[in-house]
Amino acid sequence: MKNIFISVVYFKAAPLIKTQYLKPVQAGRALGRYAFPEVIGDDTGVNISEKNVSWNELTVLYWMRHNVDAEFYGLMHYRRLLVFAEKPPKRLAFSEVTEREIERYGWKDDLIEKACEGADILTPQTRDIYLPGLPEVLMSAGEFYAHQHHGEDMEIVEAIVKERSPHIYPYLVAALTGRRIFFNSVTVMRKRYFEEYADWLIDILEQAEKQIDTSAYDSHQRRLCGFLSEYLTYAYTLYAHAVHGAKVKELPMTWGTRPRPPVAPDEVLGEAREKRARTSSAPSAPDAKPINIVLALDKNYVPHGAVTMLSALETTAVPSRLRFFILNGGGVDEESRTKLADLVSAKGASLTFIDIDEKALRWLPLKRNYLTIAAYYRMVMHRYLPDDVGKAIYLDADTVVVDPIETLWNIDLEGHPVAGAPDDAGFHQGRRIQLSSDHRYFNSGVMVFDVAQLRTMNIEDRVLGALRRRGAWIVSEDQDLLNILFENDTKILPLSWNAGTRIYRANPLEPSYSEEEAYEAARAPSIVHFTDVKKPWHTKCTHPFTELYWDYRNLTPWAETAGATRKRRLIQKARRLLRARDRRFERNVAS
Repeated sequence: MKNIFISVVYFKAAPLIKTQYLKPVQAGRALGRYAFPEVIGDDTGVNISEKNVSWNELTVLYWMRHNVDAEFYGLMHYRRLLVFAEKPPKRLAFSEVTEREIERYGWKDDLIEKACEGADILTPQTRDIYLPGLPEVLMSAGEFYAHQHHGEDMEIVEAIVKERSPHIYPYLVAALTGRRIFFNSVTVMRKRYFEEYADWLIDILEQAEKQIDTSAYDSHQRRLCGFLSEYLTYAYTLYAHAVHGAKVKELPMTWGTRPRPPVAPDEVLGEAREKRARTSSAPSAPDAKPINIVLALDKNYVPHGAVTMLSALETTAVPSRLRFFILNGGGVDEESRTKLADLVSAKGASLTFIDIDEKALRWLPLKRNYLTIAAYYRMVMHRYLPDDVGKAIYLDADTVVVDPIETLWNIDLEGHPVAGAPDDAGFHQGRRIQLSSDHRYFNSGVMVFDVAQLRTMNIEDRVLGALRRRGAWIVSEDQDLLNILFENDTKILPLSWNAGTRIYRANPLEPSYSEEEAYEAARAPSIVHFTDVKKPWHTKCTHPFTELYWDYRNLTPWAETAGATRKRRLIQKARRLLRARDRRFERNVAS
């Protein structure tokens, strides 16, 4: 066996990846975090464990440099690991660590040793640099850093490198002006290179700490040294290859995804159906003020809007309180309007169609082919709703209400003009449009609006200002704009009120909610939001609440035939049996 020491850095409890060469190490243990009994702490020997907030996994790199003697040194992350398998896998995302993942990604000592024999430095594959959702807009590394962080910090680091290590400075310039890079500071290096790299990197970052004031930075930006190191690490590999002749080999890199919450689909569907049965048999409560519910529909979404409204009506104690408003650009025909009105009035509720002048909105951007201008209706509804509407719930027409809508209505907005639930890709969405990490990027599919307060704002001017400042980075249309407009002025709703599709499967994105929030919402959703491309009316959809959607739709004028039901269920059953991913999605697990 060779003397290879590759730290797999852990910050919190997670499945351990451990071999003779792969060593789990806990970063920042000196800060009093949960201590892993089987994991080395970075607070032993010579260390800077207490700097973990700013240095991130580099406290482990520092610890290795001063406390470990090896032929090869490596740094990986429990959710970011190199692939040592000789045959590159088709799938690089993983949500669990089993023998299958160990075999697929080659986390085995013989394969690690073989990879080290043919190289001096192992790195992840370099990739094009672009913002999430904008692959067509290539950026240089320097532009990307300035967009994601504080650009002046990199200027300070450039000056430090130029002064203290002018021999490496040209390679930092090359790194920052190039449009390809690898991130995460993940490497494996032969001893002579690791020692030079670690000493150089630590020196530069210690000097940067002295010159950069982070006291006003938010919690995300205080991870300064960790962010800077990604660019410095890439610069060093360029230098080592060009000047020392180091053999640099790129390997694929895996990334861990949020695991699917441990809930059984059949059970949560059954509980949702039981809630509906209990509500429908509940005694009527005294009349109270109306609950205003707004939807935006075009002709294609009429049947789905009917499901949303019917689900709200059948799960509320007093259907007559519900007052629906449908925002429409003129695409809903008279026959559909009559059917929808009859459906609502049969439950004692009211329905009003409000025609929107689409021509006045055509200046707004539409960058996604599947969206129409109707996505923006919620942003102008305060101009069209009756004067007596001071507050309203907005629902996308691909939602099903599970809990009484009055519970959502009664949530105190605490003076905020809007309320929304965290989004399943919220972290990167917020970074793309340069929002503070203190703001939890929300999904716009289920929201509560203080309509009276919106009427006092010049929303159009605010939107134009947002487009002027950040329009180049806007991808999610109205959702991005609403988050920009109400940054740090939003009441965050419990995730259960907008339980998106990704909480029921492994999520490769970085959501703005915790695993605990995802579990609670998946176990007991209050509103199910079919956010995936595959909707319940598509035969390929295997969402656990597909049948709940059809429970309601089959009570509307747009019910499916018995033959269509048999065909749909047969296709879905076949997909669950044939596709391993769907089998994991559908299998029962202990809650």
